[in-house]
Amino acid sequence: MTALHSNTLSPGAPRRRPATGGTMSAAALAPSAPHAGAAGSRSEPGEGAAFTISAETAAESAARDALLDRVMGSGRKRKSSEKLRRGRRPSEGLALVARDQDGRLVGTVRLWDVATGDGRPALLLGPLAVDNSVKSAGIGKSLMRTAIAEASRLGHKAILLVGDAGYYSRFGFSADKTGGLSMPGPYERERFLALELEPGHLDAAVGVLRATGRREKAARIAAAA
Repeated sequence: MTALHSNTLSPGAPRRRPATGGTMSAAALAPSAPHAGAAGSRSEPGEGAAFTISAETAAESAARDALLDRVMGSGRKRKSSEKLRRGRRPSEGLALVARDQDGRLVGTVRLWDVATGDGRPALLLGPLAVDNSVKSAGIGKSLMRTAIAEASRLGHKAILLVGDAGYYSRFGFSADKTGGLSMPGPYERERFLALELEPGHLDAAVGVLRATGRREKAARIAAAA
């Protein structure tokens, strides 16, 4: 499998500006800078921290679930974002994983097809998770860069998420365009953020987000046919 992104980090690696849109292929992304800003990941990376980022495979589903349980706990299934993911498949080409040099799954991010209340298509990002053993290796930042670049390359117009503004602002996310939007369940409004890949796509957007992605059952039937 061709990796979308690979990296070997060492102390003092040069910092690079994160991608926030455009049409650059993820395969052309530069090596990531040290990851910092997320809870528990403020230290510099250790020497020789190597990883690759590529498409998630069906065989990695159990390993991904185990990673999410370790990092986020069972409470992750009660979040409002889960209502938009339950029974759906990720957006085509936008389920990404990070693997260490031994092939172990150490990071994950997925993006999901949704629509605003007034019918504008968008993506919902999450969850983003990195194994605690490699929290300082830059994996979270690289997953985000790759996900944004791939979403843009595939023609998507906006990405929404619920998360820490202090961390996600470095990728261009803000609450500037989410004032008229809401999630289908409890959430903290100041954590509801958006990144426009097409400027103006979310101007005056309103309404509750709804899931529009492929249903899991239908996808399984099609695969078996």
